[in-house]
Formats: sequence, structure tokens, C-alpha cells
Amino acid sequence: MRESAALQPSTKRVVGSGGAILAGIAVFLFVAFGLRARLPPPVLRPITRDEALAALQRERAVATALGMTLVEEGEEAVVLADGFGVWRRPVSVGARECVAVLVTAFGHQSPRALALQDASSDASRITTSPVPPVSAVRGVDGLVAQVQWCDEEARARTAVAETRPTDGRAVDPLTDGTLHFAIYRGPWESAGGIEGLRRGQFSTEGLTGLGANVAMRSARSARPADAVALGPDVDLTLAGARLLPATDATYRRLIDAVRGGADATPNPRLDAYIPANDRWGLGLPPNLRLLSAALHAGAPPPVTDPVIAADGGTHHRVLIVLDRARLGATCATLVFTRLVPGQRATVFRHDAVALPGVPLGSVANAATDRACAPGTAVYAVADTDAATYRLSILGDAAAGATAGTVSATDEPPPPPSSRASGHRASRHGHAHGPRRNERAPRTRRPRRRSR
Repeated sequence: MRESAALQPSTKRVVGSGGAILAGIAVFLFVAFGLRARLPPPVLRPITRDEALAALQRERAVATALGMTLVEEGEEAVVLADGFGVWRRPVSVGARECVAVLVTAFGHQSPRALALQDASSDASRITTSPVPPVSAVRGVDGLVAQVQWCDEEARARTAVAETRPTDGRAVDPLTDGTLHFAIYRGPWESAGGIEGLRRGQFSTEGLTGLGANVAMRSARSARPADAVALGPDVDLTLAGARLLPATDATYRRLIDAVRGGADATPNPRLDAYIPANDRWGLGLPPNLRLLSAALHAGAPPPVTDPVIAADGGTHHRVLIVLDRARLGATCATLVFTRLVPGQRATVFRHDAVALPGVPLGSVANAATDRACAPGTAVYAVADTDAATYRLSILGDAAAGATAGTVSATDEPPPPPSSRASGHRASRHGHAHGPRRNERAPRTRRPRRRSR
């Protein structure tokens, strides 16, 4: 008891000193945060012109490495409005010419975004709709921004840059700033075309606008060196699934693929367009009205997109149902070129209803498949892929394939008028189901002559 009583005064002293320390810390934090809230944010020193030009010099090498030369350079003061500044300048791009636009800023501004967009777009700032820039870079962290672009045909473009303030004060911030720009040009060949560019994010709309010829040239490496075309190329679009050839068998195969394991029979959209030089028997089956009525036991359901439910909750849009016996060669190479240069093509082959799609090998914007085994295959892409594909069917010259051949065992396709007469198609090529009360056309019997 004596020992415990002796310890009580010291314990009280420790507790008292600890409470004083905690109280002192609380007072210190209150005063520190209170003063910090009252103090203005620090003023960033302005970016010097020498610093900005030194950073720009490093980016110049990216443009000159592509064979581009400086054609225009200058400086303009930029005024901030609504928190950012805008600089714009017309940039015309010649036929098969590449350009690079570089910007930097000094003072109390720095670049935050740069774009090269169509001259008809709103130039008050970088636009995103209805037509996005062909080449853009956003969220610039450093002192320099650069975009590059090539055009197949001469186009009028506009370079638009946006700047942001570097002074963080909320009251009376310093906003003066100057933008320094440099424009470089070079021929398509020296830059390597759109695939050779190293700066900027290219929009799908801009790449598609380069045209199908540019996309086909980009996919040349996917074609075998000794290949010959067995027939004309086939365009595969959003109009609907293609049937090659348009027969009962390929149509039933499409129905099975789209239906999957469901009990209901779908009515997938078909591409009814028949090219003038068709050698593959494209279009619609000649008896599609009767066939569709038989499959649907009467009136068909509304027309839907030809979509296959793939694994993992994904969906594939059918491009074409292809009978490999119709290709005109023992073995053929199928090249699916995505008509968007600079973006990779991803195509799936569905060999059977119960099997998942097999991704084809791809090179650049083309996917290839070797068709040697007999049977019918379904080729599809992701349902989010709205691009047009062009199918090239190639044979091996070393194996004796000749250009423009088709299978000798197949009957020649009927003329377009008879093949399309049994099925109605819209102006856009969308195939629709049969009318409810339509009957098959009757054939007249020849009258007997009276003697």
C-alpha cells in the first residue's frame, strides 16, 4: 500500500504533461491550418521563352525524321477566356502530303490540347462533334504538343490549340501568355503515309475519309506474293449479311448461326445489293420468300441485325456466310481488309453453331484465312465494329489458279432480276421479310390450239 501510494504523484505528473502536449499539438494545428487558409497560393514563375523553345527543339526532330521541312513559324499572344485560351491557324494539306503542327507557350500559359480538324468545323475551340478532329492530342503535361496527319487528296484543315493558365491564384491571377508555333510539310512517301506518323491520335472518321484505296494499300502485306484474284472483291457493310453464293444452304446456315440454341427462328437482315461484275452469286436466294415462310411457319418476325451471341456475353456481327466449295480453287486465301487504315482488323470464323468463334490472324488492317476444307463458314466481327470490310478471294498462281475463275461444279448464278424478284429490298439494300398474303407466282401453261 505504501509503494502504491508513492507512485500516485508521479503518475499524475505524467498524465498532466501528456495532456499538455496534446493540447499544444491541437493549438499548433489549428493555427497552422488557419494561417494556411488565409495565405494566397504561391505564384508560379512564368515560363521563359528560352525554356519553351528548348522543349520545342526536341520535338522538331520527330518531324524532320519523317522527311518534313519547316514551312512556317511564328508567335501570337493568347488571351484567356472562361479559363482557357484558343489559338487557330488554317493549314492546307496537299494531295499525298503530310504535315506536322508543333506548339509551345511561354509566360503564364501552357498548351493543354492541340488538334488538326476540318476547315468547316467550328474553330472557336477543339470540336468533338459532329466531326471530330482527324488528329489530336489532349491532356498535355509538358511544354510542347505536336500533331501529324497525311491526306490522300488536297484538303483544307485548321490547326486549333488550347492553353491553360499556370498561375493558381483565385484572385487576380497572371494570365499573359504567348504561343509559339511551327508547321512542317513533307511528301507521303518519305513519311511512310499514315502508318509512319508518330504524333497525334487519329479519329476513325478521319482515317475512313482517306478512302478505300489507302486502306487497300495498307493491307498489301497481308496478300501472298504469288496470289491471283479468283473473282472481284466483295464489300461487307452494315446493310446486312452477305451470302456467297445466295442459296438455300447458305441462308439456312445464317439462320442457324444467328439463332444459336434458341427455339425462335430469327429473321436476319441480308445485303441484297448485287454488283455489276458479280461472279459469286451474291444477292438473295431466288426462292427466299417461300423459304422464309417455311422456316417461320407463316409470317416472319421483324428484321433484325445478323448477330451471333458469342462467349462471355459478347456478340459478333455476321459479315458473310461463305460456301468454300464455291471459291473456284482447292485452296484459297481470304483477305478481309478493314477499310480504316491504321486500325487493326479483328475477324472471327464460326465453323459450327456450337463452337465459339476463332479469331483470324491479322496484319495491319487486314485479317486472313486459308480456306481449303469443304463446307460452309460464317465470318463475323464484333458488333461494335461498324466499319466496312472488303473481302478479297485469292488463289495460288503456283497451283495453277487463274484470275477470275469460279468453281466448275457450281451452277452459274441466275440473273439479278430473277434472284431478287422473290424478296423485297429497300433502297439501302436491307432485305425484308415476305408480305403476309403473298403467294408464289404462278406459271402459265400453254394453250392448246384448236384444230
